[in-house]
Amino acid sequence: MSEHAGAGTAAPAYDEAALGPWDFGLALLVDSRAYPPDLKAIHRVIQGLPLDEAVAKAKGSWQVHDYKDLAAGLAALERAPEPAFLLAGEDGTHLLTSPDPLQLARAMPPDHSDRWNSLNTSVLAEFVLPVVWGMRDNDQTVRIVHHDTDAAVRLAIRTGGTAVILKPLVVDDVLAIAAGGERVPRKSTSFGPKPRTGLVLRMFATD
Repeated sequence: MSEHAGAGTAAPAYDEAALGPWDFGLALLVDSRAYPPDLKAIHRVIQGLPLDEAVAKAKGSWQVHDYKDLAAGLAALERAPEPAFLLAGEDGTHLLTSPDPLQLARAMPPDHSDRWNSLNTSVLAEFVLPVVWGMRDNDQTVRIVHHDTDAAVRLAIRTGGTAVILKPLVVDDVLAIAAGGERVPRKSTSFGPKPRTGLVLRMFATD
């Protein structure tokens, strides 16, 4: 209600039960039937972890497959069942698959659903980073690279670290987890379509 309303003006009636989050901020509504969600991967770069050290530590709990170049590794990642991660950097490309089930089960939080615990980002945040590599999943340790695998590898090489290449999450998994009242781990999803960014100016000057 306007603070300048007159004394005789009645306040508008609101049905608080009918209000939703969209009544308190801006929202972009997209017809998902006409424009299905486009979910892309968000990769990580661990700057303080050399690739050879990352691979050596992973061999205690993962199957490690070596590839000569990034293209071959990406093709293998695409075929691999989840959870799987492609490690890349200065000295080659290595695919992690088939984690030890006992080690993995001990690491994943029991207060989350099985579906949440099966996400590659959940396994990375709860098992690979803290247990396998002994590192924290935070902005000081982990650099984020959206979508671009080549950019992630270049950053890893430049910093002497390890690029962790992920496959994008499945939209149905994200929706099911949200419907169950859970949130996916940080930096798990990059949804499209997105509104265009920019600035619109309207001139009021007259001739």
